Amino acid sequence: MNTKLTVVPRRIRHALAAAAAILLPGACTSTADAPTAAVERHAAAANADGDALTAAQRQGVAQVRLATTALHDIATARDAGYTVQYPAGCAQSSSGVQGFHYLNPGLVDATVDLLRPELVMYEPQPDGSLQLIGVDYVVPFGAWTAPEPPALLGMPFMRNEPLGVWALHIWAWRPNPSGMFAMWNPKASCAYAQ
Repeated sequence: MNTKLTVVPRRIRHALAAAAAILLPGACTSTADAPTAAVERHAAAANADGDALTAAQRQGVAQVRLATTALHDIATARDAGYTVQYPAGCAQSSSGVQGFHYLNPGLVDATVDLLRPELVMYEPQPDGSLQLIGVDYVVPFGAWTAPEPPALLGMPFMRNEPLGVWALHIWAWRPNPSGMFAMWNPKASCAYAQ
């Protein structure tokens, strides 16, 4: 299975990585607390128990789990480059939670790699620790020139208009009744955010 999607030449990757600092502040906060038709279609495309996932999607999610297993330890995630908390704080909306996001700025470019997500998402725990719950992929609008949105595992990325990015979540480590690829997870919580 091909897990990479190259969008633009390598020579502009550095510019995109620098632009990430500008584009991503709130990438996972939402002005879209009220679901749009696109958000609803996206969330309905898969369900939490995996029954609606294709064999390729199940295999892809298993690969994401394997690739991110070590990132359950936040110190290991930081050592792997996930050093920027973006956005600041625990992201939540009336539709659910995304948790704390840690961005690897070196991965924000025009390439999507299933096994190297740009962001990892954590839920705060009562003891102050963080539990890995999912991953987030982003592609800046300026890097995408095709008429169709980027896709991964057959799922189209969603537009985040305020930030100028395409985004796709995979809830690899937390069941999500809204769907494996939904934007928000009602089974996650920011109750213990500090």
